[in-house]
Amino acid sequence: MTILLSLLFFFTPLIFTSANSELFELPKMYFVYGLTIIIVATHLIATIQKQVPLFKKTILDTPLFLFLLSQIISTFLSIDTHTSIFGYYSRLNGGLLSTICYLALYWSLAPHLTNNLKNNLIRTSLLSGLFVSVYGIAQHFGIDKNWWIQDVQSRVFSTLGQPNWLAAYLCILLPVSLHQLLNSKSKLLLITNYSLLTTFYICLLFTKSKSGIIAAIISLGIYFVYRLFQKNVTKKFLIINYSLLILLSLIINNPIKDYIFPQSLKIENSKIENLNITPSEDIRKLVWQGSFKLWQQFPLFGTGPETFAYSYYWTRPAAHNLTSEWDFLYNKAHNEYLNYLATTGSFGFVTYLVLIVVILIVLFPFPYLLAAFVSLLITNAVGFSVVTTSLYFFLLPLLALSNHTPKPKSNKLFPSLLIIIPALFLSYKNLTYFLADICYASADTADVANQYPTAQKQIQLALGFKPNEPVYLIKVAVITSKMALINKSPDLAKKAATFAQSAQDISPFNLNLYKESAQIYYYLSGVDSQYYLRTLDSLTKAGKLAPTDAKTFYTLGEFYYQINEFDPAIANYQKALELKSNYDHAAFALGKIYFDQKKYPEAKSLFEKVLQIAPTNTEAKNYLSKIATLSATKK
Repeated sequence: MTILLSLLFFFTPLIFTSANSELFELPKMYFVYGLTIIIVATHLIATIQKQVPLFKKTILDTPLFLFLLSQIISTFLSIDTHTSIFGYYSRLNGGLLSTICYLALYWSLAPHLTNNLKNNLIRTSLLSGLFVSVYGIAQHFGIDKNWWIQDVQSRVFSTLGQPNWLAAYLCILLPVSLHQLLNSKSKLLLITNYSLLTTFYICLLFTKSKSGIIAAIISLGIYFVYRLFQKNVTKKFLIINYSLLILLSLIINNPIKDYIFPQSLKIENSKIENLNITPSEDIRKLVWQGSFKLWQQFPLFGTGPETFAYSYYWTRPAAHNLTSEWDFLYNKAHNEYLNYLATTGSFGFVTYLVLIVVILIVLFPFPYLLAAFVSLLITNAVGFSVVTTSLYFFLLPLLALSNHTPKPKSNKLFPSLLIIIPALFLSYKNLTYFLADICYASADTADVANQYPTAQKQIQLALGFKPNEPVYLIKVAVITSKMALINKSPDLAKKAATFAQSAQDISPFNLNLYKESAQIYYYLSGVDSQYYLRTLDSLTKAGKLAPTDAKTFYTLGEFYYQINEFDPAIANYQKALELKSNYDHAAFALGKIYFDQKKYPEAKSLFEKVLQIAPTNTEAKNYLSKIATLSATKK
């Protein structure tokens, strides 16, 4: 168990691949699933051999059970049971399976607690954090700057995949490493732990995560106050360590330094025009408003775990269209507490809070663990849990529980086989799901490169591993529709339509599926014109699922315009402009219709609006010139 737990906490933060559709969270989750199967099987075998009891009572059992019950009920009543069980596809963490996984780890490990196991968990966590941090610092100096689309030198994310996720992880390790430093009993340990602390903190500063740095200040402040009043602590040594962290904060560029010493932004020879980035705080407030309204509509059990990506569109404030992230998909509420409130209702939210309170009580006698857990609560208030931080949320309390001494091993081979065989089967299924995603990613790459036979082969492999995954079904529908269009094949067209419908049947409130289905039917209309009506039908359904999504109505207007149905086209363009007053594409499209209808004053007003939003739009300028010429001719 000690070895397995060490593997879990060492490799989970480090794992990422280039072969998967999502490079970081998805492979981490499958790795955790795989080790959980082995750990649970090992525990059951130890129970059969009477080394440990099947279940060890702890203070967390009742709140954990109630929390699990809330997730099960919400999943049963979910608007998308598939997503609630497996999790939102590119994340997985947060679905019912992941929750069962973390709780199974807690209950399987609790009976095996020894000082050796606890110490290994701490040492392994710090060692893994060191590798993560060193890579993060190397990122800042450009070691992999050509690998990523993001400016990773400006804000590092190391092996976690996102700066805020990396910051949340490091905030957990900082109080632990500081505790180890203050309790070092040799010069070697002192130097080692000192290096760990400074490395973690420097990497944290390089993330430039406001939430992470604020969480670190508060959590380290809690630990500082506790140690300051301890009799056996050298106050001078304590203050020196904190002074070092403060000094690093003032030397390295980060939000703290920027706040204390504000600098004017200088952009020389910039070609960026009309740069208008909405502050993340303002966007989060809008998402939180939508989350709260969603809870008001589903107050008891929410819309189902991990369904936020679908249900948020029902209550999404129209003001979201005026932000710089107006067409981004939000699969989380960017506040863990509101996310549970919206997706699992009052029952899930209350059981989650009760669980947190009990964990705080359990960790209170251990200030470094308490500080680490508090940092996680703070980062979750403006973000959300990921695989690595979820592991610490559920398993950190193990370090505060009483120990258990396992009994000598007995030899009961046959009953052990009854555990091993199901464990092997589950491990096989977990591996096939992981391989399915690799095939899906390969299919997507081939699709983008217009290599449709290769894409078709890969996506069929993915479906062979996981037949009822809507993401795979819609992808095979897209690929098949393109092949149907190229070959003018009615049979392939029919198959593509069937695949698309199957995806919608499994995930009926997934807005993206309807948008992709509309694209599929548009391709198929090149084979049979009847599919064009299904294109409009899919977009109309998308508009009903997302009544404040301006882009959906604009797209619907475009399709009506293509078939010369100008009245519904006008209505949809107007709806798009009503939802997003600075939507230059919608204004331009509507202006063209008015121009063709010789409604020149209305057209002029719209083209002028376009130029206010996008001054470089030459087509709008040309139309204004034509209107001016026509007006002069009439005079």
